Amino acid sequence: MRTSIDRFQLLRGDLSGRRRGIRPPWSQPESLFTDLCQRCAECTDACPTHVIENGAEGFPIVNFSHGHCTFCGDCVKACKHQALTFPTELTTPPWALDVMIDGSCLSINGVVCRSCGDICEESAIRFKLETGGRSTPLLDQLSCSGCGECVSVCPSHSITITPTQQENAA
Repeated sequence: MRTSIDRFQLLRGDLSGRRRGIRPPWSQPESLFTDLCQRCAECTDACPTHVIENGAEGFPIVNFSHGHCTFCGDCVKACKHQALTFPTELTTPPWALDVMIDGSCLSINGVVCRSCGDICEESAIRFKLETGGRSTPLLDQLSCSGCGECVSVCPSHSITITPTQQENAA
């Protein structure tokens, strides 16, 4: 039973607790995940980058402010309850996420910053030079792995990653 509002729930503006955080990679669909997950924290302990933490009601969530996911699979290997499982198809992505760069981005506001583009191994974030010396970040969602490395390096906290609407409905 939850006695106080989870800090990430508050930051997301979700006082009701209806929205959830990002589940670890290769999570089962949400209803099955919450049935299978025993909140044992084995996945959080196994994560070498420490991006998996206990969220609301003790279920694991990913917090990209700590770093990024390397997709090492240690969380899946540690999950004895099958809430996290490797896909049978090698082409199946580890999760379905939406990435957004908002208007507080330094580059959009005329400050030279390419932190997110420089760190992105997939080159999913590029910059389009605009008149007046401004650069607009362009995000290629298809190239983006959802690793979250751009989130922790953004000095203006302008990048958000959320489960896709389809994932939220699960």
